[in-house]
Amino acid sequence: MSLFPVPAILRVPAGPGAIIGRPHSDPARRIVKTYRHNVTVHWGDTDPAQIVFYPNYFAWFDESARLYFDSVGLPWEMLMEKYGIVGLPIVEAKAKFVAPCVFRDEIVVESQVSEWNDKTFKLHHAVLNGGLRAVEGYEIRAWTQRRQDDPTRLKAVSIPPEIKAAFE
Repeated sequence: MSLFPVPAILRVPAGPGAIIGRPHSDPARRIVKTYRHNVTVHWGDTDPAQIVFYPNYFAWFDESARLYFDSVGLPWEMLMEKYGIVGLPIVEAKAKFVAPCVFRDEIVVESQVSEWNDKTFKLHHAVLNGGLRAVEGYEIRAWTQRRQDDPTRLKAVSIPPEIKAAFE
């Protein structure tokens, strides 16, 4: 079961780097690509009860965000060079833990951009364990550059339309 429902005709195996999506003429109803990658829960990912220590989910969300951009041809290094951004810092993050993941579980992290704003975007994440949703969450990230008047500070700037289009 996926957090992001997709018609059966568009489903692909949840292998490493799997991407699904479909266009829609109405931007409000457009379904964007979903990125999936597999993660093996290692001993060091767990607490003494062998349940995943919760900050690891945020690390996997972050890894999935970077891999998602890579999968649509937008590696972060290129974005930094081409657009002068210094990264895509997280300005908000949340997770809801529905069921535990434990040592040796093979989980799938699904990520999808669910909302684009002028200077920020929202990435929804789902962790599937045995096909069942174990964790759901999101990150809001900002498109940022260094401030010219004070390079020690960042400012959010408009996200170029071609970046948004790459995820459709």
